[in-house]
Amino acid sequence: MRILPALLYLALNANGAVEAATCKTLLDSTSTLATSIASWTNTSLSSIDFATTFKEIDTNWPWFSKCAANLDPKSIYTSLASSDKVNTCISTLSSFEANLGTNEGWKSFCPVVKDTIVPCVNSAMTDTIMDAFTNAGGCCDDMLSEIKTLFGDSLDDMVEKLAKISTNVMCTERTFTNLAKAKTTELCGYSEVHSFFFIDDDTDATVFLNLLQIPNDQMCNAFEGKAFTTTNGSSVTIGFGTKGIDTMGICLQPIDTLIQYLASWPIFSKTLDASGTSITLSDLFTKGKSIKADLLLSYLSTSTNLPMIVLRTMDKVMTALFGSGSDDDNEDATSLEDSFVAMMNYIKPDAAALSVHIANNGGCSYSDQSATEVYSSSNISATTTSAAVSLTKLPAFTTGATVLIASLLASGLF
Repeated sequence: MRILPALLYLALNANGAVEAATCKTLLDSTSTLATSIASWTNTSLSSIDFATTFKEIDTNWPWFSKCAANLDPKSIYTSLASSDKVNTCISTLSSFEANLGTNEGWKSFCPVVKDTIVPCVNSAMTDTIMDAFTNAGGCCDDMLSEIKTLFGDSLDDMVEKLAKISTNVMCTERTFTNLAKAKTTELCGYSEVHSFFFIDDDTDATVFLNLLQIPNDQMCNAFEGKAFTTTNGSSVTIGFGTKGIDTMGICLQPIDTLIQYLASWPIFSKTLDASGTSITLSDLFTKGKSIKADLLLSYLSTSTNLPMIVLRTMDKVMTALFGSGSDDDNEDATSLEDSFVAMMNYIKPDAAALSVHIANNGGCSYSDQSATEVYSSSNISATTTSAAVSLTKLPAFTTGATVLIASLLASGLF
């Protein structure tokens, strides 16, 4: 009797294997994706030579090509639009008004984040997005497996973690004595943004560059407004705690949890080609290491890397749909690829002196402050051990660092 379940299991998996083996790719003009977009937008895609336009993407990332080609964006949108939870979320957000330049505004906003936005995101992922992948006939199995390999979590788990950790970044409540010697309670979204209000137009660029060069062991001094030594050996001071404006203080804790979670992703351990020089993005977080900014720009503009391939593909699609720009009005038009490379080359000379490091785990002590997070570490499933640090161990973070990580992650994903 045990043979029957085994045969049934093999039959079901064999069926899935057959379906996956017949998956179309982005090279196919009759794929589910292509026909769905054409129908949804009432646009003919016959001018696009799919076999050549998407060849580089299909060659380098076949698992992405196979999954994307078998998704139906029109169906996904329809499912989201008919979701009661999503509609409730949209209705709540459209009617919400608050001034996020004030602590009171954040007090109004954070309940909306916790009770509406996070459940909405999780519902959309579980009920719609993951269903779309599951119903793709096995064509997205390889991509979902690759995502787990690159990020250490399944796609839905990763999104849920990011939603909860980001909520803590914005909505953790801190109690402290401010510079005016008054005991104060603030939400971290306000504290973090307000701590940068010392910046004026004459110093904003310098502050940003210094924020990207803080070693881990210099973190405490840097964010207390004291002199510190940057990754390139210069002694500088950032104006935190000046002009009567309080520092972020203990609000660095949830931000650090976010940074350490990102740093734990296996994707950052990959070796990348920066115009012939190998770089590893984990050096952005590792104590005692950094990456020259011009090398990061070189990676972004290297012809064989993801950013350039995506830009070339976009150029081909736009040329096929809208023409080559050879008429009189567009004779000076340049491609997205050429424009991006020109911009990177323009920035590189100044970037050569910048040694980028995203400071973390500085061990700063804030025993005179307390913080109440929205989600505890145990409530954020599978939080990495390195990220679950004490509330008095507070590494630093910068707005510029977030932008840098996001752009590098997008470019280095594959």
